[in-house]
Amino acid sequence: MRILTKEQFIKEPIGTVYCTCIDCCFTGELEIKQQLISDDGIAWYSLDVAPWMKTCLETFSDYKQGEEIPTEENCVDDATYNYDDKTMYAVFSKEEVKGMIERLSGALNGKYDG
Repeated sequence: MRILTKEQFIKEPIGTVYCTCIDCCFTGELEIKQQLISDDGIAWYSLDVAPWMKTCLETFSDYKQGEEIPTEENCVDDATYNYDDKTMYAVFSKEEVKGMIERLSGALNGKYDG
């Protein structure tokens, strides 16, 4: 993992897997940098790795405990100006992303021993 400033992060390519962070704490979701939406690179679409509830009009209390809640992928516009100057970006290497995929695949297959 590399910790980058806003100025460094805007140079990262599409497909970068990252979290926002302050000091040593992640402050955001695990995201994938998507299509740029500004010529200067300071704004882009980001795709959350974890799904969101399908509708914001419902809350968790609208469902019975243990009931399946419909989810969907979520892609939002993001930009460096959405964060204060203390915000940094934790950028994960391809090897770290492969490790995440392996752990998730292990969970799907009932293997938790890494």
